[in-house]
Amino acid sequence: MTAAPQRPSDDAAPDSGKKPTAKAADRSAAKAEGRAPAERKATAAVPQPAGGGSVVKQLRRQRTRRLGLRFLLFVALPTLLAAIYYGLVATDQYESHAKFTVHSAETTPAAGLSGILGAIGTPTTGDTLIVREHILSRDMLAKLDKEHGFIAHYKSGANDFLSRLDAAASFEEAYEYYEDKVQVDYDTVSGTLTLRVRATSPEAAETFAQAIIKNSEDKVNQLSERERQDRTRYAEAEVEKCEQRLTQARKRLLELQHEHAELNPLQTAGAAMTVRTQLETELANAKAKLAEARSYMTDEAPQVRAAKERVKALSAQVAAEKKRLVDPGKGTSIADSLAEFDAAMVEKEFAQKGYELALATLEVARTDAARQHRYLAIVTAPSKPDESTYPERGLGVLTVFIMSFLLLGIASLLVAAVREHARV
Repeated sequence: MTAAPQRPSDDAAPDSGKKPTAKAADRSAAKAEGRAPAERKATAAVPQPAGGGSVVKQLRRQRTRRLGLRFLLFVALPTLLAAIYYGLVATDQYESHAKFTVHSAETTPAAGLSGILGAIGTPTTGDTLIVREHILSRDMLAKLDKEHGFIAHYKSGANDFLSRLDAAASFEEAYEYYEDKVQVDYDTVSGTLTLRVRATSPEAAETFAQAIIKNSEDKVNQLSERERQDRTRYAEAEVEKCEQRLTQARKRLLELQHEHAELNPLQTAGAAMTVRTQLETELANAKAKLAEARSYMTDEAPQVRAAKERVKALSAQVAAEKKRLVDPGKGTSIADSLAEFDAAMVEKEFAQKGYELALATLEVARTDAARQHRYLAIVTAPSKPDESTYPERGLGVLTVFIMSFLLLGIASLLVAAVREHARV
């Protein structure tokens, strides 16, 4: 049985001596096309013009132009505007300086040189800080505006449009502006305050600084005056109270004198004791004579009877004097009067001493109020500037340049990050 002849495969390679047919060539091209579809897509997506190096250079030039345009718009232009403002538009501002402190003479005097130095006065931290808060308060702004037109000075049209205060600004906005123009620094080592006041003219800066120091001194005097008035008022109240107490004690003593008909019960008691002693002495002598008479006479003898009567009379007088001095039953004895008078006299003495002490305290308070306890000591008077110190033009332009450059860099990074995120 003869085998069927085999059909040559399409994939078989043609003989070296034979040429491939058109159909085989088409199949080979199709397979090649199926093996590399990604390459064809990439090639079709990006056109390949002649000369690839020129495209890279063109992209770089475009990127450089974009960066240059951004730099001009966001860095160079703001810096140029800042230079024009600070160089041609910004109003000159002058700053006046002053240094002062608050001293107090309320020190305990000591012996020797230390006592002399202590009497001069020492700076007080609490009062100094109170003055600082007063300078930076709304009350100070109101006084400056009322007396020297502080707000109107900064609203003036002579100031440039950025530094001047808005014409329709409220008082709170003016106060915020005031805090920027008036600064007070406290030195914890020396206890001094450094005042800095800025204005658009040297005269105005000096005037405002002098007015602030004058109002601060008035505030210190007001605090001292109030304290002095409180001390004097308290001393006067104590004097009045002690005077009323002394008046009541004297009135009570007078009532007792009228009630007992005694000017001085102590003297009366002394006189009564003297009389009683004399009577007791006479009674003892009379008893001695009676005993002597009885020794040689009878009781019916006239001398004995007379002696008995004398002893009896003296005994009655002694008993009467005893009741006059001490009579527990009725309460009208000299002892009772002396006890009431003694309490009244003690109260009167205490009231008298308290009244004298209150008078002395009042005199000290009045003398103390006559001298100045706190005073504002000026270390350096407000200066009159001869050149403007604000605005700092070079620093302002440099600050605008650096800030614009930083903002441009940050914005560029953010845009690049957003684009990279969008591609993903």
